[in-house]
Amino acid sequence: MSAKVVIVGAGYAGVSAAKRLARDDVEVTVVNPRPDFVERIRLHQLMAGNHPATRPLASLLPRSTALVRDSARTIDADRKKVELGGGGTVDYDYLIYAAGSRSRLDLVPGASEHAVNVGGLQDAITARKRLDGLPRGSSVTIIGGGLTGVELAAELAELRTHRVHLVTGGAIAASVGEGGRRYIRRHLAALGAEVTEDAAVAEVQAAKVVLADGRVLRSDLAVMTAAFETPALARDSGLRVGFGGALAVDRTLVSASSPAIVGAGDASWIGAGPLRMSCQAAIPLGAHAAQTVLHLIDGTEPRPVRPKFTSQCVSLGRRSALWQRTRLSDEPASLIVTGRAGALIKEQICRSTLRLALNPRLTRLSYGWT
Repeated sequence: MSAKVVIVGAGYAGVSAAKRLARDDVEVTVVNPRPDFVERIRLHQLMAGNHPATRPLASLLPRSTALVRDSARTIDADRKKVELGGGGTVDYDYLIYAAGSRSRLDLVPGASEHAVNVGGLQDAITARKRLDGLPRGSSVTIIGGGLTGVELAAELAELRTHRVHLVTGGAIAASVGEGGRRYIRRHLAALGAEVTEDAAVAEVQAAKVVLADGRVLRSDLAVMTAAFETPALARDSGLRVGFGGALAVDRTLVSASSPAIVGAGDASWIGAGPLRMSCQAAIPLGAHAAQTVLHLIDGTEPRPVRPKFTSQCVSLGRRSALWQRTRLSDEPASLIVTGRAGALIKEQICRSTLRLALNPRLTRLSYGWT
């Protein structure tokens, strides 16, 4: 008899897992609320209006995979059932928890009422509509200087239609090396974007952003990119979670609550802590989660995951990017590539996630960590 495997979520980790599970004796069902795959690494482009950031899931999932267009309301680990938001249930023998992450707006007073974000597809669509409604020359304030904030600031500044101001509580692009940060600062300045570092935001209002030191910035549109969170699904289902509600899993990615549940991607807390939320981590973690499930089906011992980061890549508009070599531990190394060469690398990375890593027809090509 075929083993029933349910995958909750069809992001980078979930689709990667479905590709690796394509085996005759495995019946795979993906639970996802929409029929499209969302390229989250391009959502800043969606807000800027130069990329749709979606493609049909049917083009990425193996033909043998069933897609249930619904959300998972709770997971009943004892009965091995997923209760759906629209009613009904889906049974499983094994479940891969790939529920992803989302942006938070409630960390700064007033942000929920006045700010937008680009953490999800509908978020980015809403942000684009708000941007389209502004007159030329309006001010856009990006709150958060991580890689998402940097990419969005560069993308919008390159349009030359609005004044862009990025505000961050620490150093800009803190995960890259100092040489990379210097380049990012210079490039944003050349695009006309203003950057304020080491400045916490105290409040977002309808037409201004108030900093903790009392400074007030005019802001016709505020965009929050400062924080991401995992869904409450694992906690609401009574599963053991780590910080922020991420599913607690061991080094083989098996849940601490149930040997039939395996975690992958942003929504999992591995051992002592989570890995960087990224496409680069989600794809191999999805493949590894699927391999763990296949080991469990075959009655063999799952292998621990061994993260092998290679680089960080930050788009800086359509004509420049920063590629930063990293050690396997994700710490920045000295080698960087910038400018048009960096942009070429970044674009090839973005395209290869769909053309190669997640392409269901290339079954012999699977990007994983072992």
